[in-house]
Amino acid sequence: MKKNCFFLMLSLVTLVHAGESNFEESSTDIQISVQACKTKKVSVGFVIVGSQDHDLKKLTDRLKKDFEWSGQCNVSLQHSAKLVHQSDMKKLFSSEISAGLFLSKEQDFLVWRLYDVESMSMIAGKKIQKNKNTIDYVAHTIADEVWPQLFGCQSCFRSKIAFCKQIWRKKYGREKPYKQIWVADFDGSNAQLFIDAPTVSFAPRWNNDPASPLLLYSENTLSNVQLVLSNMFGKRKVICHFDGLNMQPTFSNDGKKVIFCLSKDGSSQLYLSFIDEQTKQRKYQRLTFNDGQNIAPCFIDNKTVAFVSDFETHKPQIYLLDIATKSLKRITDGGYCACPNYSAVRNQLVYSKMIGSGMQLFTYDLKTAMHTQITNSPGSKEEGSWSSCGNFIVFGYNKGNISRIAQLYVPTGAIKFLTAEHDACSYPDCSPIYDECLGILGR
Repeated sequence: MKKNCFFLMLSLVTLVHAGESNFEESSTDIQISVQACKTKKVSVGFVIVGSQDHDLKKLTDRLKKDFEWSGQCNVSLQHSAKLVHQSDMKKLFSSEISAGLFLSKEQDFLVWRLYDVESMSMIAGKKIQKNKNTIDYVAHTIADEVWPQLFGCQSCFRSKIAFCKQIWRKKYGREKPYKQIWVADFDGSNAQLFIDAPTVSFAPRWNNDPASPLLLYSENTLSNVQLVLSNMFGKRKVICHFDGLNMQPTFSNDGKKVIFCLSKDGSSQLYLSFIDEQTKQRKYQRLTFNDGQNIAPCFIDNKTVAFVSDFETHKPQIYLLDIATKSLKRITDGGYCACPNYSAVRNQLVYSKMIGSGMQLFTYDLKTAMHTQITNSPGSKEEGSWSSCGNFIVFGYNKGNISRIAQLYVPTGAIKFLTAEHDACSYPDCSPIYDECLGILGR
């Protein structure tokens, strides 16, 4: 079977039928269906070749979770002490399995080889040195390398999700709320505490430089809300501490520009920060000039930014701003709209809009100017953030006293909870896939 047959299989993976929303609450993090759908899954075989040691077993289990996470694949696990001939492959799998991923260990290297089972020809293969990386990280790396070979599109298995978790601590004999910042794998697993300052830390944002991973977030102080930068080892530096709010940075594609919110002039306004090419000094340039609240910026390209403002309708609306000319274009009409986030893969914004008593997720296509509602179920959905591959949107889910991080798989509308019901979590943000697995990225 030729490689393009896999692409045909992918097109058959999901047949979505219109239907009533079906959102079932669960405290056990079971998948939640937003749309009734029928699926035809692609069957893939994983084979451990040779000695089945602890590393290979853990690697295969994590790979299986990655491949089955979206609901596109069924994975069959096999073990073979030795493969003498390529024809031995067909004996390992049922007739419905068309692709086989063979995993082995050679000294400190973990080796994968992807085969077309029908033609018994190798599609791709690679050796990965484990070094100090965790088995989970190696598995995510292999998944990111194999997925495009099968389906012809990018994946996001190595990406991370940063989010806030509220905790309570005693201070001066009284319980006070604090917010920590946690970092988890793309599916919410392997969650680790990253920022644990004795204050409220919130609204984390990843930078866009693949060679230099950084996380920025806002932090409450006695006099203002300052903007803090952290590397992947938790080394922190205050980078902006004007009076009032300093928050919600967004980074241009070339990494040279940052736009964020400042309220030093009374109302919240957008400011552009960049390094002047002549003086080599950092400069700040005000972008919005109105008496409203201007918040939640996100770069679309190096010339355009989307953001939220209430200066015209007295309710938050989403605008596009031309950075050079300062001209504005309102793209929403009425209602309460918030939290835009851009996917370059899809050329779409995701944003939240008040429908009835709760916020629902919508997309806006920059090419067609079409708005599409993509959720329709109880509970408010806010702070949507696209995955780097454009297939997932993580968001904050709020209903009553429950605040959780959830994830929408865009092709089917299926939703999963990524954090437990008893944890109060908010402000999720998906990372790019960085070049190096520094610090918390490689754990």
